[in-house]
Amino acid sequence: MKLLVPTAGPLPAEEKADYVMNVAKMLEAEVIALNISDSKDSPEGQKALDIYQQEADKAGVKISTQLKSGDVISVISEVAESENVDLIVMGASEGRLVAKWIAVDILEKSKVPIVIIPQGFTHMVD
Repeated sequence: MKLLVPTAGPLPAEEKADYVMNVAKMLEAEVIALNISDSKDSPEGQKALDIYQQEADKAGVKISTQLKSGDVISVISEVAESENVDLIVMGASEGRLVAKWIAVDILEKSKVPIVIIPQGFTHMVD
């Protein structure tokens, strides 16, 4: 099983990476962490991916990371299709209008099932 995990930056990565890795471990899934920035040379995007890499290493989960640029919805859809992912796992961000729009738009357009991690839900009991 493959999970695609788009991340919006270091803070959301810090809030969700351990939870995502627990889910991946339970599902015996491989993770593809994805950050989409204005530029492929994004220090903040790379920092977010590094957080996912560290959490995956701690959890013993296989991970690959991708730093892309472009339209968020299009890139998520393209990566999901090209990587043949089984599930997209995204975090919700309360009060962030853009994040809400992105979540709704990808839910409407994705051919892959999506799980939204609720705002404030960051830990999972093993």
